[in-house]
Amino acid sequence: MLANNKTKMNNYKRDNINNLISLWKLAGNSFQQYIQNEHFSYCIIPNSEWPNRIWFNKKMNNSILEKTVKIIKNSSAPLSLSNWSDFDNQYHHIFEKYGFIKKSEQIGMSLKLQSKFEEFHRLNFIRVTNPKQAKIWSDIFPQSFGYRISEEIINRTLNDTQYYLIYKEQQAIGTVIAHETDDLIGIHGMGIMPLFRKQGFAKEAMIHILNKALRENKKMATLQSSAMGNRIYKKLGFTEDFIINTFKLE
Repeated sequence: MLANNKTKMNNYKRDNINNLISLWKLAGNSFQQYIQNEHFSYCIIPNSEWPNRIWFNKKMNNSILEKTVKIIKNSSAPLSLSNWSDFDNQYHHIFEKYGFIKKSEQIGMSLKLQSKFEEFHRLNFIRVTNPKQAKIWSDIFPQSFGYRISEEIINRTLNDTQYYLIYKEQQAIGTVIAHETDDLIGIHGMGIMPLFRKQGFAKEAMIHILNKALRENKKMATLQSSAMGNRIYKKLGFTEDFIINTFKLE
């Protein structure tokens, strides 16, 4: 039984990471700025803070790390390094040895979609389909996350992934991305503006996306949670599968 549970968790981790990478690749390819080799992949988009990162395609070793450092130092824009691992093997000491410091930490989480959640219908969700909506989305997003996804990225990718504006009556209060891979929905960029927090809107927005995915016969939902959202997602039934640490060079 323990072996089966571990296999399931590894599958959830794999599917979660594949969905996340798919979103990064979509953004990078829209600018012809996605580069891949056997050791690592990276995206560099000019005048943007996202995704602009590098990640490993195989098990990390000293040689790969040295090449990674060289790529970052020679990059035309700041590049972060994202690494996923089990909770007890985070390799901080190795990254520190090469001059990296931790920038952020997220928990990879998953939920098997089985039954509908109760909705309260206080919010409306508008899918971004034009440049005007893309600008609103791009302006709201940094208020929740502290970095920017440019409207140009949104305009180039809005036909291939779903950007939503979250509205309370006539006021846009938040953002979310719903990114599909096979029978899985990856939920990214879920944020409520500070002025509208602590009113249950983040939970309500998540429920809306989950119910929509269930109606569309998706089998699994995945996300990467900050400390702020972790408690909400656990209450909805999400499980913690792995950790993502993002580093920058000092």
